Amino acid sequence: MIGEFLALFASFCWAFSAVLYRKVLENKGYFIVNLLRVGFASLFLAFFLPFLLLTSQLSSLTFNEILLFIFAAVNGPVIGDTLYFIGLKRVGVSRTQSISSSYPLFSMVLATIFLHENLSFAIIVGTPLIVIGIILVLPIENKNRLNSLDSFSKFTPVLTAFFWSIALITFKFILNNSGINPIFATFINRLFSLPFLFFTAIAVNEFNQIKKLSKIEVVLISVAGIVSLGIGGISVFLSLSLLDASKAIPLSSVSPFFTLILALIYIKEKLNFKIFVGTILIVTGIFLLTFC
Repeated sequence: MIGEFLALFASFCWAFSAVLYRKVLENKGYFIVNLLRVGFASLFLAFFLPFLLLTSQLSSLTFNEILLFIFAAVNGPVIGDTLYFIGLKRVGVSRTQSISSSYPLFSMVLATIFLHENLSFAIIVGTPLIVIGIILVLPIENKNRLNSLDSFSKFTPVLTAFFWSIALITFKFILNNSGINPIFATFINRLFSLPFLFFTAIAVNEFNQIKKLSKIEVVLISVAGIVSLGIGGISVFLSLSLLDASKAIPLSSVSPFFTLILALIYIKEKLNFKIFVGTILIVTGIFLLTFC
């Protein structure tokens, strides 16, 4: 039950942080926002390493493990998260969240091929139920807006899901084949992402936006980065160390469901039939993956 709880808690952290950096993205570029949030998360994680006696693992990393960490970092925080921000800004929040949350479908196939995990009946049924439920509970923006976008922008949510699944499966592979602590793995993932994000922000002329950030925007980015990539990252990697990827990853994908709950409580949004059905599907999928 601990692994299942950690996966669900990670998804809650991602839902909470999405509310914070969504506001910053209205006026700032996605590359610089991504760079800063990863930077703040790295500092947060680095602070705890000495207390957890994990600094010695730096010298014990093998060359193959370093390559795998770099591969996961490039596919996750660098490419996957940047595509996610592009989708939020160009395609819209709800459509991007719903489609990108389909990454368990990709990871389920990848886990079978590369990790040789067996797909139980609960996983085969529960994973699609969660994905379909997420799509139902989220409102979809005006289709006229989507029709006016270029082809690349339209596919960013799908590409996001694909690259996220590659990153998560890679991390599960690392955890399966090494004695690396999941918390240390979270730190290395964020650390290895920084050079790529730094040079990308410079290349697209977004690095100078740092000077234009207000104090409130800095606070929002730092808190969002620490909650999503720090606390949420630790939770999902600990979950991956305890559960099969085909079980942990679908549970971590329900952040839009928590976003809906927060909206119902604090914004007093109305619960229509579509949202009700979607919620039932998500809860059913979570129940199957957790207790079956």
